[in-house]
Amino acid sequence: MLETLNKLAQLRDTRFGRPRPRHGLKLLCWFASECVSFENNDMLSQCDPAEGDFGFHYFENRYDQYGNKLLPDINFPYFVVGNLNSPGAEELPDYVSEDKYTDEHNSNTDRIIVSVDEEWFDRVYVTQHHDRSNYDPNATYRISKGLLTLIRRMSLNEFLVEMGYYTYIQYVPPMLAINFSPQTTNTVSLDFTAVSLFSGEPAHNESPEIHNNDLIIQLNEDTTTNEPSANLPKKKGFWERFCTIL
Repeated sequence: MLETLNKLAQLRDTRFGRPRPRHGLKLLCWFASECVSFENNDMLSQCDPAEGDFGFHYFENRYDQYGNKLLPDINFPYFVVGNLNSPGAEELPDYVSEDKYTDEHNSNTDRIIVSVDEEWFDRVYVTQHHDRSNYDPNATYRISKGLLTLIRRMSLNEFLVEMGYYTYIQYVPPMLAINFSPQTTNTVSLDFTAVSLFSGEPAHNESPEIHNNDLIIQLNEDTTTNEPSANLPKKKGFWERFCTIL
């Protein structure tokens, strides 16, 4: 049975429409704001999916290779929208289709599927393609009327920020320590005492020099050679020290 999402946090946890530049979250914000209205808690359609508005087209809900259907059988037809290459998709706002020609992160993989009872939406689902022909049942969710209402109250930017659309999180260890102290004659010995990776916002007690994402390596040089350095003072011999005392 498909999960019904009622809260913004639930939608965010599904990672639908992420990471950027996937367009599913923008598509959902457009749908909630411009393609549906509410009358007596019913969802009135502000477009005509059966006529192909905005790239809507009939969704067959056929059996997959395992003998399962993506959505439950009901008495109303399903229509799907979100393929930016479908006839009529050019009617979608620019903010939805702006990454049409970007292949990064399968940017054209997200869809909205609705069931339609004449002028009314019966159910609303979000999903994504598993491959070119099939949708992913593990990434398919029903969107409740309450959640659509919450989205309608938000601006596009507020919604995307709330969903973490602009945030790409990659774990970076706060400290990577490497100790490498070769001891060989006539060789400069380097003591790699610390290799620090700084990322994110700097702490208040950090110096300005390390408020960046650069790799910082601190080196302690222990120069041990058989030949005395020309820059170092020579040790005085016995007679030199004796004469100095005198």
